[in-house]
Amino acid sequence: MEVHHHAHTARKKWTHYFWEFLMLFLAVFCGFLAEYQLEHKIEKDREKQYASSLYEDLKIDTANLKESMRINDFVTRKIDTFRNMVQHQPLQSLPAGTWYYYGRFGTRYMQIAFQDATLHQLKNSGGLRYFKNRSVADAIARYDQACRRLQTQLTFQDPVYALLLSARDKVFNAYFLDEVMNLDLSAEKIDSFKQKTMPFLSEDKKDFIQYANICQIRSNNNKNLWDRKAETLKKGEELLAILKNKYRLK
Repeated sequence: MEVHHHAHTARKKWTHYFWEFLMLFLAVFCGFLAEYQLEHKIEKDREKQYASSLYEDLKIDTANLKESMRINDFVTRKIDTFRNMVQHQPLQSLPAGTWYYYGRFGTRYMQIAFQDATLHQLKNSGGLRYFKNRSVADAIARYDQACRRLQTQLTFQDPVYALLLSARDKVFNAYFLDEVMNLDLSAEKIDSFKQKTMPFLSEDKKDFIQYANICQIRSNNNKNLWDRKAETLKKGEELLAILKNKYRLK
């Protein structure tokens, strides 16, 4: 009779299980590190992309703000000249063209358009989280706040603007203003216009005073608006400098 012997599997040592566990752990851990590094690189790339886009927007915005402040100052001085004329000059003492020229600035609408697509995207998509540097994040927040304060100030114009149009149209025929709507007119063209004779819709000084009184509100609003623009420009230039230095932008 043959005797069959059953095969016995040798028991693995505990060190074998330890090494199997260690290799599996290292494989999972290395995969985690690779994924973390990839995610970190993606976030850094997005941060640089957002910073570059915001930087380009800010260069346009700060240039526009400077030009807007120049126009703001120019227009406000003309409004104040008109108010002084109404207060101290009889209508007949100056040519009608002079009254028309200075009177037209009261209804010069002040507005500024921001290149804010990147900033809105950062805020609405949660992209601000990519900016880990506190100084960058704080500078963006300060600039955004300044922009919103400026926009709030701009909305104050609307009710006054309607009043100005109504008061202006009592004394001036806007048809004659077409010649001097451009702010970049030469001094010769301006001087020529000022000497022209043209009819008023009203020669009642009270109507001129009413328009000048509303112009006083406009002048004051413009001066406050200039301050808001200056504040926004300052915050924008601070953010520009930080972005340029942090991300080596040109």
